[in-house]
Formats: sequence, structure tokens, C-alpha cells
Amino acid sequence: LLIAVVLIGAFAVGFIIIRRGEYVSTPEEQGQNPPQPVLAPILSAYLYELNGYWTRDSGSDLPIYVTNVIYGVRNAGNGDAESVTVVLKVDGGTYSEQTVSLLRPYEEYTNSFSLMVLYDNSKTIDLYASCKESSDFTELTIYATLPRHFDSDFCKLFITPNEVNVVQTKNQILSDKFPLIPNWLALRDWVGNSITYQYDSNVHGVSEYWQLPKETLQLRTGDCEDYAILLCSLLRADGWSPNDVYVVLGKNSNNEYHAWVKIKTWAFWDGTILNRNKTDGAL
Repeated sequence: LLIAVVLIGAFAVGFIIIRRGEYVSTPEEQGQNPPQPVLAPILSAYLYELNGYWTRDSGSDLPIYVTNVIYGVRNAGNGDAESVTVVLKVDGGTYSEQTVSLLRPYEEYTNSFSLMVLYDNSKTIDLYASCKESSDFTELTIYATLPRHFDSDFCKLFITPNEVNVVQTKNQILSDKFPLIPNWLALRDWVGNSITYQYDSNVHGVSEYWQLPKETLQLRTGDCEDYAILLCSLLRADGWSPNDVYVVLGKNSNNEYHAWVKIKTWAFWDGTILNRNKTDGAL
């Protein structure tokens, strides 16, 4: 009996071992097709700016930032993307909408447009890309923060003789002046008497902050370059050419950096006629 039990147990163990090590055939050997990889597109949208620069707005005479915005969509998947819709929005409004008929794997569609942003403003660009199987979204905000210090690339943009506030102020000053007083003298005296001298640190909390003429007119405060930029703009609004009237940056008799307006060989600075020779730059 014991021998029979042992034989039966050994047979059962062997059967289990055989079952565990049993060969399993492949789908090909069984006449079945192997599972195929799933082919699907994966859209990836992108936005970036290129070659931005400052210039003057012909309508307002104020600084604007101009940049090229590059946008596009890439198929990062392993399947074709058909009828891809590409929608571009600027500040929530639809700027353009295109349909790309086909993007094969790793192909991309790209385009560009020029964007203008008024100084100290921003614009937000949204890009939507979608097809039946995939979609993507990206966003880019362009900040046009006007540099508020001397820079030869853009400092002349601070002179704004055609800006509406400058023109209106010039007209009012000249209509109120005594007839025998020269226009340039009336404009100079008005700036000296109407604008209160204040350090940039007191008004703006920084050591250097150039104001546009319209800002100086609104604040009724400014330092030496703000006086000079405003006066130069008023004089040019009255017909003086850039060759005859301009802002000079240099040092005064105390070897301190200052700015003043020069008309041919005479200069006007801090409300006083001065003849300066040492200069570091001009607007």
C-alpha cells in the first residue's frame, strides 16, 4: 500500500511538472496574426518670437515693439495626422485659422506673422492645433517693456513731437504767450515753470527712469533728461528740425551727468541758457 501511495504521488508531481513546463506555441504557429502596433498621431504645438526691435508708431508717434512670431505644429506620433486645424488667437480674438491636409509622422507645419505692441503693454498669443485623434495648445505672451535708460538703439524714440498731448500743449502755450516773445523762449519758460524737478528715485523708486513727454506732462514732474526731452519735443512740434534742435547728454561744470536741449550753438538746460562743449551723446 505504501509503495502504491508513493508511486501515485510521484506520478502526480511529475504530471504537475510536465504541465508547468508545457510548450506554448506562438500565434504564427497557431495560424494567427501577431498583434500590430497602434498607429496614432501626436500633435505638438509651438510658439516663439524672433528678431524683435523698437520703432516709432506712425499714428501716435509713440514707441512700439515689433517682433516676428513663429508658430507651428509637429506630428510627434507614428501615425498620419489628417485635416489638422491650426487656430491662432491674439488677446482672445481669432487672428488666423488654417487646415493642414496631412502631417505624416515627424513632419511639421510652420508659419509666422509680425506683431506690434505699444510700449509698456503686452499681447498674449494662443495656438490651438487639433485633428481627429490628437490636439495640443500653447501660449506665448509678448511684453513690450520700454527701457527707461540711455541706449543708442532706441533713445531717440523718446522725442515725440507729433504725439497728441505734445501738440496740444505746444498750441496752448503759444496761444497764451505775449506776442513779442519768441516761440522758443515761451516754450522753454513754460517747461521751466510748469514742471517740478524730482529725482527718479522719488517718483519711480529707481535711480534712472526716462519719461516720455506725455508722461512728464501728466505727472508735471521730472529730472534733467525729462525736461530736455519734453522741451525738445515741443520745439520740434513748432517746426524746428532734428538737425537744429536736439537733446545733449554730457557733464555740467560740476562734472555731473546732465541732459539739456541745444539749438544750433546755444543750449537750454534747467531753464537757463548755457553754452556747453563737453558732450557724451545726443538725441
